[in-house]
Amino acid sequence: MTSEVMGTVLSGATTQQAAAQLREAAERGRVFEGMLLAIENASRPILARVSAIVPYNAFYTEGDAWSEARRRGMQIPEEVARRYEIATLELLTEIPRGEVKHPPMPGAHVALLDLKGKEKEIYGVAKGDAGILWLGSLAGYPEAPVPLDIEAIPMHVAIFGVTGSGKSYDSGALIERLMTVPTGKGVLCFPMIIVDAHGDYLDYVEAAARGQGNLAGGRVTRYIFPHQFDRRADLRRDLGSKIQPLSVHLDGLGRREIAETIMEFYKGSVEGAELQVAGLDRAIEDAMELTGLSQHDLFTHKREEITRALDSQVTSKMLHDQTRKAIDRALGRFYDLEDSYHLFSKKSDFQNEVFVDEMTRKGGVAILDFSADGAPGVELPVKQFVMSFIAATLFRKFSDYKTSGQTRFMAFMIEEAQNFAPDASYPVGSSLGHSKLSAIATQGRKFGLSLILISQRPSFVDRIVLSMCNTFLIHRLSPEDVAFVRNVTGGLPASLASRLTTLDRGNLILTGQMSRVPFPLLLRITPRDRTVAHTAGKTEVLSTLTTLQGESP
Repeated sequence: MTSEVMGTVLSGATTQQAAAQLREAAERGRVFEGMLLAIENASRPILARVSAIVPYNAFYTEGDAWSEARRRGMQIPEEVARRYEIATLELLTEIPRGEVKHPPMPGAHVALLDLKGKEKEIYGVAKGDAGILWLGSLAGYPEAPVPLDIEAIPMHVAIFGVTGSGKSYDSGALIERLMTVPTGKGVLCFPMIIVDAHGDYLDYVEAAARGQGNLAGGRVTRYIFPHQFDRRADLRRDLGSKIQPLSVHLDGLGRREIAETIMEFYKGSVEGAELQVAGLDRAIEDAMELTGLSQHDLFTHKREEITRALDSQVTSKMLHDQTRKAIDRALGRFYDLEDSYHLFSKKSDFQNEVFVDEMTRKGGVAILDFSADGAPGVELPVKQFVMSFIAATLFRKFSDYKTSGQTRFMAFMIEEAQNFAPDASYPVGSSLGHSKLSAIATQGRKFGLSLILISQRPSFVDRIVLSMCNTFLIHRLSPEDVAFVRNVTGGLPASLASRLTTLDRGNLILTGQMSRVPFPLLLRITPRDRTVAHTAGKTEVLSTLTTLQGESP
């Protein structure tokens, strides 16, 4: 179970904590805070986490005989001083997993873990087990991937980290694992719809178009706003069917829902807009009855009938003129979604009522490109509307699955989650779709609909939504977010919490129900953990300027 010895247990150990003097080969950073080690106990090895390391030197002690020499800047013969490092160890569990019932004895060896082929003893699962995703590697052990249990993904996941922490890169590694879930006989894809704010996951679409690997069985599609889709003949040529327009079908919402959505899109909320919502709801109903058209066809082909229905309400005194004017302004802004972006009239997979059925039955990944390339000039409220509409459609669809006795699963991954489920303190200006995400967060797990929320500022994400997440992948954080994250995760050990603002790029803390152990782990993800290279964010400033301006003479 162990390999190289790193230190020796000293007297005074308990069943919760022990102190060990490190060997010379383990000093100066080879053993570090947050790292896991094994104590070679008499009965069974004990898994321990390094919670603190304190170096000592007998010639550098307050009030010692060398105080005057240091004061005068004289050379001190350090080579003959007693020097050592003491590691404080937090005892986690016996191996195989079990309660630590007796403290380690003085003189017991503290060693590196020998994890090759020993995963079952620590995690309770082995390589190749069905439904287990092996991600990254345990910090300090480059050949020791960490298991995640697919059965816990319906309990929702949150991924945090500031820009440059490796958050998007590592999220891509998780996406790859979800595209290739082992079944024991092969692999399958956990269906995903991904809101890609910065184009971080478009490499997977390119890979699918080239036939690279077997990620999601090649069923990876990029969706861009219709007004951009029509302009990008180059993308349509290169990606073929792997690129599609992103539009919505208004029949996916109920009549009252669409009336509330229109007013919320205009005002930022429906608070105080009850009369406008009621009047618009009634007008839509009257226009549909008069024309015999569906809600979608009414808004795309016969919107003047809604105007006539509103006129009739004003004439019959059912609607005040000022309320009518407010509805008109809201409708004008709503119609701009079609007039500027063709969000309703452009044919799209998302308008097909069997789209979700097909994804959940066959597997696949839909990447909604909300980046500047896929949605140029599109304001945040418009993106919020699209996200809100899809969230409402998914919630309705998965509710129907549940009531009809069907079991389906899908993950709805949202980057920049603070823009779509903002906390009251976040000055985003609009929170369209907030209520839909709250509904998925609180009830989606019962239906098989999972949220994966990604944010660089977690304290700006709605606390109720985040409180429903039960797995966390935490990268380097802004100092302002540390207390919030410690609270929302249920607490982190001091040895890991102290690193939250200093974690190296690609290092992260895993905690929660997808983890196979009941304590947080420190992981590292490197390029070898991804099949598809990550090209987003590469600026190539110097080479571009050189090409444009030429080399200086």
